[in-house]
Amino acid sequence: MGLEMKLSLGLFMLVVGSGVTCYVLAAQQAYVVAPLLLVGAFALTALSVAHYSLFRPLQRIVVMARAVGAGDFTKRLGLERHDEIGSLALELDTLCDQLEAAERSADSHIAALEQLRHSDRIATLGRLASSVAHELGNPLNVIELRAQLIASGETGSWEESQQSALVIVEQTRRMTRIIDEILSFARTQPALLTSLDLAGVLHKAIALSSHTAKQHKASIQLELHRPAIDVDGDADKLVQLLVNLLVNGVQASPGGGTLRVITSEVQRAPIDDPEGPPQHYVCIDVVDQGPGIPELLLPKVFEPFFSTKHVQGGTGLGLSIAQGIAREHEGWIAATSQLGVGSTFKVYVPQGGSSSIGGYAS
Repeated sequence: MGLEMKLSLGLFMLVVGSGVTCYVLAAQQAYVVAPLLLVGAFALTALSVAHYSLFRPLQRIVVMARAVGAGDFTKRLGLERHDEIGSLALELDTLCDQLEAAERSADSHIAALEQLRHSDRIATLGRLASSVAHELGNPLNVIELRAQLIASGETGSWEESQQSALVIVEQTRRMTRIIDEILSFARTQPALLTSLDLAGVLHKAIALSSHTAKQHKASIQLELHRPAIDVDGDADKLVQLLVNLLVNGVQASPGGGTLRVITSEVQRAPIDDPEGPPQHYVCIDVVDQGPGIPELLLPKVFEPFFSTKHVQGGTGLGLSIAQGIAREHEGWIAATSQLGVGSTFKVYVPQGGSSSIGGYAS
């Protein structure tokens, strides 16, 4: 029962009690008409005052509280009162002002972060461009030679001409596939967390990085612990994370060699709760054969704008953004290195179907 109903019931009982009292007094021939009218007027006046000064403002406060709970911070009470209800209304208005400002600030921060990530994606695309141009050169040469044979009539027979045409179609499709991969990587997509196969994401990231690997006389070797790996995440962002690590690993191996990508499943406590219960993670090891990173610099590799390869066009944002993407997936990246041997970057992503978005770590 609401406060207004309780007060109304109390006043009603007061009026009834007064009426009974007046009836008893009237039976005793007492003059009670004037007191009865006075009590009734008092009750009606008290109820009206309570309704307009207490219950209506409280109803407005309740409506506003529900709006705030639903995420609407645009409502304001604007009660100009100098009592406790006025103070409460002022505090609620101030709270909404602060929440609305925080929401605008958060939206601006998210937009800036997405723009920064897109800029890093374009910078990575620039580093891939020269190797992709080289990769397109081979099928273009094949197409030119086959087309010249057909045009000159030197194929000799219909079957040879047909074979040359099929080779041209095959090489054209190869070029289209390479261009589509690059365009897909450069395109900004809205974040979308879905259940996906991490193995497919790894294959796509390796396909995008393979052109750069060939240019550096390196190869990328994928070692999956099982054919299909279920995680919850954003495929485009995970591809960006992995391409950053793969390109870094290739560029760290100027003498060629093999860049190994190894997956596994492990259990460990989350990085934000080292004393907490172990959780299931998928761990992706990206292992290069480069010169390694000095121990003093290793803690700084995930800092924004820190880079050890400015001469090679590094922006210093790749690893920082990769770490941010991993944290968005409730995972993280850890780095180890040994001078003269190489470096290993471990990406931990919670396994699909777990309580968090991710998987295993060690």
